[in-house]
Amino acid sequence: MTKIIVIYTSMTGNTALLAEEIIKGLEQMNVEVTVKEAFDSIPTDLLDYDGFLIGTYTWEGDIPDEFMDFFEELDHINLLEKKAAIFGSGDSYYRSTFGAAIKLFSERIKDIGADILLPNLIVDVYPDEGELLKCRDYGRKFAELIISS
Repeated sequence: MTKIIVIYTSMTGNTALLAEEIIKGLEQMNVEVTVKEAFDSIPTDLLDYDGFLIGTYTWEGDIPDEFMDFFEELDHINLLEKKAAIFGSGDSYYRSTFGAAIKLFSERIKDIGADILLPNLIVDVYPDEGELLKCRDYGRKFAELIISS
């Protein structure tokens, strides 16, 4: 069975809502889903799965504290041929840093060999119903791409 892990952090609950909907989409594709909070995760966790999704918010234009150790330790593993996608929430009020942590994760993950299967999913602050459906589709599409590869 295809195994996927979702690792995320959420300060206000917005990124958690995105993760919940993405997980629903994954589960609709009958894949085995593991969910972990950033504080409870280490990069080597990613090696045991066919694919992974990282969900984060941006804090002052950077990776939030909950994910900083994980992010810095990524340089010590090889994610060659691992399948990934990055999602999260941001606040467009901070135009120059909107979704910066999502972009930083995506770049780092690519640099260490993972294949980013889908464009980054960034939702502005609180997701509306349409965005929640988009998240569910994102999870489904991610699973489809892994299953078909």
